[in-house]
Amino acid sequence: MASIAKLSVRGVRSFSPNDDEQVIGFCFPLTIIVGANGCGKTTIIESLKYAVTGSLPPGNKSGQSFVHDPRSMGQTSVKASIKLRFNNTQGLSMVVARSMEVTQKKTSASFKALDGTIRTVDKETGERVTMSHKCSELDKSIPIYLGVSKPILEHVVFCHQEDASWPLQEGAVLKKRFDDIFDSTRYAKALEAIKAERKNYASMVKDLKADLQGLNSHKHAATGFREELEDCKDKISGMDDKIKNSNDEIETEMVTVQETQKVLGKIDEFKEDLDYKRSDMETQEAVYEKQKELLGKDDLTEKHSYQELKDMLRELSDERHGNEATRLLESKELTLTDIERMVERLRRKTNELNSRKGKLEAEQDAHSNVLRTRFKVMEEVHRKHHVEFDTITQDDDDDALTQGTTASRMSLSTIFTTTTSNTNVITKEDMEAFQQGVDTKNNELRGRFNTAKKDHRKEEDAMQKEILELQAKKAAVDNDRKRNESAKTQAMRELTQISSQMSSSLSRVRKGDVEEAKHQAAQLAESRDEMNKHPRREETTKEIRVLEDKLKSIAATIEQDTKIREQLRLRSDEQNEIDMLERQVTQEYDVLTDLLSDNSFLISSQGENIRVTKEDPIAPVEVLHNNVRSKMLDAQDEVNRFNTAVGDIQKKVSEKNALLGSHRHRFQNLQLKKTALARPDGGVQKIKSVIKAIVRFDKETIDVGRINDDTSPTEVLKYIAEQVAGCSIHEEKPEHIARLIKRMKKMARNEMACPCCTKTFDGDDDINNFYTRMNELADPDVSELHAMANKNAQKVREAIDNYEKWRRIISENINEHLEFARVVEELKEVETIIGEEEGGGHGSLKDLESELKTEEATLTEKKDLLNELQTLMTTVNGIQDTAKRVWEKMGNVKEKKAKLKYQFLGNVDDPRDLKTVEKDLTKSSDQKEVAYTNINKLNNEQKQLNEKISRITNQAATAERSAREKEDAYKRDQESTKRKDELNDELKKLTAHDKEFDKQILPIRTQLMQRESDRDRMRDANAQEDGMLGDQLKDFERDMDKLKEVNEKIDQYIRSKKDNEIDEVDQKLLHNAEDIRGGEEKITEMKPELENLKKQVEDGERQKKTIQDNLGLFKLEKKVNQLQDDIKKLQGEVDAMGGDTAREQHQVAASNIRQHQSKIERYNGRMQGLTEQKRNLRKKLNEPEYKGVDDRQRMKMIEHETTNIVVTDLDKYYDALDKALLRYHGMKISDINKIIRELWALTYKGEDITNIEIQSGQDSGSRANRSYNYRIVMSKGNTQMDMRGRCSAGQRVLASIVIRLALAETFCLNCGVMALDEPTTNLDYENKRGLGCALAQIIASRAAQSNFQLVVITHDEDFVSMMKQELSSQTGFTMPERYYQVSREESNDGRFYSKISAVDWDDL
Repeated sequence: MASIAKLSVRGVRSFSPNDDEQVIGFCFPLTIIVGANGCGKTTIIESLKYAVTGSLPPGNKSGQSFVHDPRSMGQTSVKASIKLRFNNTQGLSMVVARSMEVTQKKTSASFKALDGTIRTVDKETGERVTMSHKCSELDKSIPIYLGVSKPILEHVVFCHQEDASWPLQEGAVLKKRFDDIFDSTRYAKALEAIKAERKNYASMVKDLKADLQGLNSHKHAATGFREELEDCKDKISGMDDKIKNSNDEIETEMVTVQETQKVLGKIDEFKEDLDYKRSDMETQEAVYEKQKELLGKDDLTEKHSYQELKDMLRELSDERHGNEATRLLESKELTLTDIERMVERLRRKTNELNSRKGKLEAEQDAHSNVLRTRFKVMEEVHRKHHVEFDTITQDDDDDALTQGTTASRMSLSTIFTTTTSNTNVITKEDMEAFQQGVDTKNNELRGRFNTAKKDHRKEEDAMQKEILELQAKKAAVDNDRKRNESAKTQAMRELTQISSQMSSSLSRVRKGDVEEAKHQAAQLAESRDEMNKHPRREETTKEIRVLEDKLKSIAATIEQDTKIREQLRLRSDEQNEIDMLERQVTQEYDVLTDLLSDNSFLISSQGENIRVTKEDPIAPVEVLHNNVRSKMLDAQDEVNRFNTAVGDIQKKVSEKNALLGSHRHRFQNLQLKKTALARPDGGVQKIKSVIKAIVRFDKETIDVGRINDDTSPTEVLKYIAEQVAGCSIHEEKPEHIARLIKRMKKMARNEMACPCCTKTFDGDDDINNFYTRMNELADPDVSELHAMANKNAQKVREAIDNYEKWRRIISENINEHLEFARVVEELKEVETIIGEEEGGGHGSLKDLESELKTEEATLTEKKDLLNELQTLMTTVNGIQDTAKRVWEKMGNVKEKKAKLKYQFLGNVDDPRDLKTVEKDLTKSSDQKEVAYTNINKLNNEQKQLNEKISRITNQAATAERSAREKEDAYKRDQESTKRKDELNDELKKLTAHDKEFDKQILPIRTQLMQRESDRDRMRDANAQEDGMLGDQLKDFERDMDKLKEVNEKIDQYIRSKKDNEIDEVDQKLLHNAEDIRGGEEKITEMKPELENLKKQVEDGERQKKTIQDNLGLFKLEKKVNQLQDDIKKLQGEVDAMGGDTAREQHQVAASNIRQHQSKIERYNGRMQGLTEQKRNLRKKLNEPEYKGVDDRQRMKMIEHETTNIVVTDLDKYYDALDKALLRYHGMKISDINKIIRELWALTYKGEDITNIEIQSGQDSGSRANRSYNYRIVMSKGNTQMDMRGRCSAGQRVLASIVIRLALAETFCLNCGVMALDEPTTNLDYENKRGLGCALAQIIASRAAQSNFQLVVITHDEDFVSMMKQELSSQTGFTMPERYYQVSREESNDGRFYSKISAVDWDDL
């Protein structure tokens, strides 16, 4: 069975990363951790959860905020570690360690989870074994060691406080959580996977059957191919024997061929060598002749021998002879190079010195400018500020700035007005005298300025004193009026509140209604009492009471024995602590009275009065606090109401302004758009021009008059279409004329008369004339009809072209014209709207602005009143805190005195020893356990009876509550009527007081305004005078600062001694110039000597080259003679080898070989056919359908049969798993709901919800796709409804805890750990007590389990006391010796970090 033993934390959240690890040990079966808000309690749950699952807390997905912030410590990175010691399901102790690091970058922080470790002890060797794991591996392995799934650890065992109400979250979240807990998704996927596999295997069976049939046919064909292949192999074997015999004959002849080839090969090698040497000899002879020709006169081979020439070359190469000139040349060249380098260095140095000299001269010029600037500044000071003093002037020559011997005393004005004086010569004595004059002037200006300010301050103080007296009188009257107004406002508010709270005449409760409700409640209560008188109910109650009395006796014995185990300790410390607390009480009481005395005027100004005593300092302060708080809240409501009103009006004004601005912007845009559309080259103007052209054209042609300037473009397009169609119909074409004349000829022949004038033809002449005339009319060249038709056709075409052109222009620009018309209409509409919005009617902008000013003035008055009350409230809060401290310390003194008086009374002289007491404690605990088991049985029996009478009890409670509410409503109406009359009388008195205050304040206000006006005029005059004197002083000081800055520059230049440095640079330049001239003279002298040495060296080299060429000529001649001797020797060896006989033998053997090869080729031709046949058979057998067909047919048959079996097995597995999942899910839901019912009845003390449970519905009827929709429902009577959205915050918290406890009871069989973080959030006293009872019973029932651990983290010490009491009195359970307290304490670095400490229960 798994359990947790110890947790250590460092660097997480508010835990210090530098101090020692904070350690907490987990007890069996209960560990309680308490601490104030923000001290780091929840960090323990987060650390436990991270240690076992690796999951970060909610809202910390990236992890930066989970580790201590590096910025708070001034570091770039912080490391954190969490270690957890636990026992796995096998009872083996293990330690998991996880580390994290947060690095602070420039604008962000990065989180990194480091590799973790698991440490355990080897069972066989007893040594520690440490294994390093990646984070993902740890996340998987730790839940396995604990025997609990990761979802249970995250959402049930170590559930975060922010995530504690997940059972009542939205459906999708709840479904995901429960699916993870039940592993529904995994098993649903398994069913889907089985179904998909079954489908795949069924399809495979069909494919395998078809494949097997094909393999059977291929196997039969392959057998025939193998028989043909064996026959072919036999024939090929016979051919191989014949070819082998012919090859043997060929080998015999080949021996002869090889022997003759060797002889012939040697002969050929000798001939090739002979040819090579002949060619080489010819080449060497040609080189020899060419070299001899090149030497010409320098050819010494005929005069000197080879040895003589060699001796001559040795003499020339001797160092003492040939190299002396070379060594001298090299020495001279090195000397010349050194001189040139020295000259170059001197030139660079000269350039540097010239540059330095230029800088120094520039600084000297700048110094002269500064001296002139100083003189000008002094002159300006004298002129502006009239500084006078006597000084000594000095005359000097030209640029000598500090020299001069003639001294005469004159005034400063003489110096500055004399044109002949040198501006650069100001001596030290002159400057000292000038500074004395400046100091005198400065003191004079500052004295005048300070005297003026002092006089002005006295005048203003006198005037201010008079104003303060008048303001005090006005403030006194204003305060009286404000108090009167406050009382009046309070009375009005109370009167309004009473009127709003009083029921209307129709819904007001009558006395008869109260009596009727009481009667009905009494009847229901009587029915409930009858139900409660069930005999077994009383019997079980008595039995439980007897057992509880027995438990109390046992608990008292256990408690007494436990106290006896403890030693009398810290008695003197307790007394000292009491004395110190009494002194603190006296000091705090004095502080309280001082505060009340200091703030008595502020308190009385709001109509409050307070008097405290040392016996009860808290009650009067509480009354004062409540009264002031009530007034402040009322004032806050008024301010909020007026703020809302002002905000609404401002919003309306803003909306009006925005709407008006939008309309104006829209009006401007429309005007711009209208102007753009109406431009001269735009579509609108084009259409207008076209319409005018059409009107003119129609007047000139048909004069229809349908079109005018106001006709719309659409109508114009219709008109153009009609005109074009009409023109096309009336167009006269040449073919039309020809057909008409032809018809007229035919009519004339038939009727013997003219078709036009009906004149009868007398004979053939008339007909012929008629035909001639018709032919003339039909001829296009001479016919008048054709000419007239052409003229009309030309006019029609021109009209059609014009209409088409106009239609094209209108069609292209009609959209712009329509847009122009729309813009004109919209402009009219917007102009009307703007006129209405800017008007002064109701709801207009002017009306809203006027209303806004009125509301803002009222809001300012309300805010002033609220500020006064808030100031008073702050003061009263400080007084209340002081009074509470006095009262709490007085209570602590009384409690400690009583505790000290009765502590260890009667137990000091107990005769038993420690072992006897421990044995008695064990015996008492066993008795307590037996009694508790019996009580549980009786409680279950009584619970069943209680469920039967729950409905009638709820009805009776509802009726009693209704009766009480009606009675209370009746009493409130009576009291409200009486109070309303009293308030009306009080309002009349307060209104009369207001009028008196107005009469008193009028003369005071007039005098105050007059004196304030006088004071303002005096301040303006004084400020003007002070400003003038101050400006003079500041102007003088600025000039002095400017002069000081110039003097500092002059002194700095004199200290640098730059004049001496210029002389030094000039001396160095002179020396460098002399050295450069000397070096250049040496270079000029050495150049002729170097030229002579170079010529001598070149002559010696040329002689050596001539002798070396003659020696080479001797060597060539010797080589040519040697090659001639070798050629003669080789020719003799070739003649002695006998090459003709060997060549005849070689030809005979080659002829025999060719005959045998011819036979082999014939045999090979036959065998090639057999081989081809064999290859084709093998190729067929190697084809995919025949290769390994026997094995494949056998394997395919086995695969077909086994796959068929797999399909059958998958069907069985699917059905079995589906049924098992249904059964498992139903059993688990049933078990969980059973536990939930028991815990809910035990913990929830309300009467509206009788039970809650988890329900799951099935989305689909398909078994393979089953999923569940989980929801939490509550039962109210016989009705079930969703709990989400219909329960209070406390009910939600309690339901979530009960569901988590039930899930832990069901799923945590291998790990009995359960952690509750702040379980009492939003719970009232009764439900808090019920939760304590339930947890006590769970602890008692599972305390026998060796691994059961409940960890409760809370700030509610009352809840801890309840659990302690329940565990001690009802269940007989002994609390752990200590609980853990988390607090924020100051560390050595001055920062506050979370600390964990173990505390005895007695100190709770």
